[in-house]
Amino acid sequence: MSLPELLSPYRVITIIGMAKNSGKTTTLNHLIKAFRQVSLTSIGRDGESVDVVTGTDKSRIFVYKNTVIATAEKLLPLCDISKEILDVTGISTPLGRVVIVRALSDGFVQLGGPSIAAQIADLLPHLPGDKILIDGAVSRKTQANIGDAVVLCTGASFSPSMVETIRETRHIVEIFNLHKFEGKNYIYIPGAVMDSVLHGIKEGETIVAEDPGKILISSTTYDRLRAKKVTLAVRTPLRLAALTINPTSPYNTGYSPNDFLEKMQEAVTIPVYNLHQ
Repeated sequence: MSLPELLSPYRVITIIGMAKNSGKTTTLNHLIKAFRQVSLTSIGRDGESVDVVTGTDKSRIFVYKNTVIATAEKLLPLCDISKEILDVTGISTPLGRVVIVRALSDGFVQLGGPSIAAQIADLLPHLPGDKILIDGAVSRKTQANIGDAVVLCTGASFSPSMVETIRETRHIVEIFNLHKFEGKNYIYIPGAVMDSVLHGIKEGETIVAEDPGKILISSTTYDRLRAKKVTLAVRTPLRLAALTINPTSPYNTGYSPNDFLEKMQEAVTIPVYNLHQ
């Protein structure tokens, strides 16, 4: 089953990355091409040809006629599409208000959406269509709970070591797949669950977070908790639908594509796709 076929039942899909250059924009473009008539927005900025932080080349976001885009008003001149303004929202970003436009031609766009989850939630009812794609901020996994399904992107840019990338990706997959807790005798942590919060947790206890995006513990701490038979659970589970991998990196020589795909498929329990082939 292809990635678009897998995601066909879901309306709002969030795409997030383990690191910069992990293939998030490639995944986004793949889904835009497959679904065609979509609405787009982002958590933060994306779509520029050169990363404004690292200075490395980036994939650009390509849309088709009738795509609806919610982006910051100062980025509109950088979108090389003809456009119709549908709405000017009251949502502010460092790059101006979020404006909703319809593409009247094919072309490249830049996205600059709200950085606060509540603002994204307020924006979603204004976006039409059967598919809404949210370009999530790199490593901002606390906002992974937005939408109906999540696609996680990982790759060689995370680490020169394939072993480390697979280990840390598996850790995030396991956290995102935590089940809803239904029972008694547990410790509820309403905010971020970090390593420091869990010092002193006793053997056999149950820790419940609001959702998987709030659990920010390291893989070392996670393994230590499992050794102590501590149960981690959530009140609101995520639907992590798939994982995409990028075996290339601007920072190192990358990985063998086939080896990376095979070993990642062995490490996780969700479908894995290499969209860079």
